[in-house]
Amino acid sequence: MTFPWLVADVGGTNARFSLVTAEDGSGFQFEHTQTLPTAGYLRFEDCLQAYLAQLPAALSKSVCAGCIAMAGPVVGDQVSFTNLDWHLSRSALQQQLGWNQLCLLNDFAALACSMPHLADADMQPLLPGTVVPRAAKAIVGPGTGLGVAALVYTPVGWWPVPGEGGFTAYAPQSPRELAVAALLQPRMYLYTEALVSGGGLVLTYNSLAEIDGLAERASEAAEVVDLALQQQQPLALEALQMFCDSLGTAVGSAALLYGAKGGIYLGGGIVPRIADFLVRTGFEKRLRERGRQTAFMADIPVFLITHPYPAFLGAAAWLQQQLVNANG
Repeated sequence: MTFPWLVADVGGTNARFSLVTAEDGSGFQFEHTQTLPTAGYLRFEDCLQAYLAQLPAALSKSVCAGCIAMAGPVVGDQVSFTNLDWHLSRSALQQQLGWNQLCLLNDFAALACSMPHLADADMQPLLPGTVVPRAAKAIVGPGTGLGVAALVYTPVGWWPVPGEGGFTAYAPQSPRELAVAALLQPRMYLYTEALVSGGGLVLTYNSLAEIDGLAERASEAAEVVDLALQQQQPLALEALQMFCDSLGTAVGSAALLYGAKGGIYLGGGIVPRIADFLVRTGFEKRLRERGRQTAFMADIPVFLITHPYPAFLGAAAWLQQQLVNANG
């Protein structure tokens, strides 16, 4: 195959780019990796061109194919990013770039595609269990939003199943969660991502403060995490505990939906920062206690994806398969 290819992982906050320069027995080779803040660009095309412009001119012109993993549903040629006011036509962008192939892929579908290419060292066990070979895998991760996807085994190999699980209705389970839901529900459609995401952690913190008549307010998830883990502020600790519990509810629901006996794999930007705290919360109880299906959930293992750029792996693997298919 002819290289280089461009791969990108575009979330609500950052756009990460890299070039795939080779593929051998050790896997794909990535070079010229760079992260750009999405807030600095009016369109995805501008962000992409900014990345290409910093490459050596000859290298930039030699890119022949690409795969963009994006936070949002990919349906047809016209796509929109969920947490950005960006819209994109795949065919128009491919024509503009002059590439042989351009693929658009949901970002958590790309994460799902990375699973067969990750080594044991790229995953940290969080909860014990048994991985059933060729059983479905659930991939969930809170960041700017809440990504949800699955990987299922088919007669042609592993296949990603993307979705917009972050926009399923929020399911409060505790009195304090019900109180937050009662406060917010008249103001908005209360979906899971609204509370189980970076912005959701802030919203939970501020909502608890409002309910309790406290003056404290936060504007960034990192601020709440710092208040909880470094300063042991009671309000922040409660908000982070509620976040972890609600994440357990969301993850368990995804595992039930997909029948994920192949394991649950957590991605996104938040869990790596709070992993030690997460396993001491009600996360596991919420994940596993499912009424008549509690036994089904009892031995599903949970892993934290620790590879620095798993979506690049998935995007490269997906693009490789599309190129193979195109060439017969």
